[in-house]
Amino acid sequence: MKYVNLPSDLNSKKTNKSNKLKIVAIVILAFLLGILLIRQFFGSESISHFIFRAETLKSDDGKVNILLLGNAGGKHDGSTLTDTIMVVSLDRKTNQVTFISIPRDLWVDSIKAKVNAAYEYGEEESTGQGLAFSKSTIGEILALPLQYGIRLDFSGFEKAIDQVGGIEVEVDNSFDDYRYPITGKEVDLCGFREEEKDFSPDEAKALNIEPGKRKVFIAPDGKIATDSADPEKGEEYFACRFEHIHFDKGLSKMDGETALKYVRSRKGTNKEGTDFARSRRQQKVIEAFKSKTLSLETLANPIKIKSLAETFGTSFETDIPVDDMIKLFGFSKKVSSTQSIVLSSDSKNGLLINPPLEDYGGAWVLIPRTKDFSEIQNFVKIALEKGVDEATNSARPSNR
Repeated sequence: MKYVNLPSDLNSKKTNKSNKLKIVAIVILAFLLGILLIRQFFGSESISHFIFRAETLKSDDGKVNILLLGNAGGKHDGSTLTDTIMVVSLDRKTNQVTFISIPRDLWVDSIKAKVNAAYEYGEEESTGQGLAFSKSTIGEILALPLQYGIRLDFSGFEKAIDQVGGIEVEVDNSFDDYRYPITGKEVDLCGFREEEKDFSPDEAKALNIEPGKRKVFIAPDGKIATDSADPEKGEEYFACRFEHIHFDKGLSKMDGETALKYVRSRKGTNKEGTDFARSRRQQKVIEAFKSKTLSLETLANPIKIKSLAETFGTSFETDIPVDDMIKLFGFSKKVSSTQSIVLSSDSKNGLLINPPLEDYGGAWVLIPRTKDFSEIQNFVKIALEKGVDEATNSARPSNR
């Protein structure tokens, strides 16, 4: 697989036809679910009928574009925010797959929020149209028509990994994350208490705040934590919300909980705290899960397949028709190469930048360096038509 951190070249490697790491695992899971549905409602003979039907998949100039969304799930605040956002473009002419990873912090003017809120916005504002709204929003960002969409919450993904007996992942770098959020403790006050207090001018001056009534956090020792809203200070004050996780370089056998931590870690050491590194880890786990799901051990076990289907029944959402799922699976056997793009601000020539916090209400966001998405759209267009190397070369400052 070829990875690119816009617009600088990174690792480059073509896969061959015998390589089973062909397509994202979610499509494969959709295939398995489709098989179960076909067998249940139509009988096994209908499987061949679906595979060899004359109708084609929805596409644009031979490209099938699928939006993949991953959210945390559960009942806590932010459970529907899609912190994993990826577009998979399948080129039926060249049999190439391109992965395009989009950072969750990318600002979208149309919703006045980060792109990871698009699904939630669509659910609330368009009466349950989160997936459709996300496809429309992200399609406009990339100037790509998105024919299909899939959303999966991580709670289901964690269970599914356990159901197939875990996965093996090659960890590229050893790293620590001392600020990994603990599920269920997102709003734990860690011994602090919140009170509304009326501060006199003298009291306010001593605390470097405005006088008058305001809510503040009181530490266990009685001190007022007026700077608790600051991200760095907040993490220090509410340390009970986080745990320390560690991964060693090399092949690692991961259960569902471990794999979830591996893909969701955002503050890892040793260069693993970037959006690029996180997206690369996500793709590694997806491919490892796909390989395990397609193994004879799994496919020959109807109980295991049924269990997977039931797990994803409550945490899996897609607009892909059953017969198109089968066709996507058939395409996966033909894929000859893959390439990957990660929209990022890591490189000094990156297409995204961090604007001043005060311009966005104190929020840390990413925006296009050209203030619109035209440069990114052009990069994606060239990458899909001529390859990532050509797009990267075109995006360099000396060539503009």
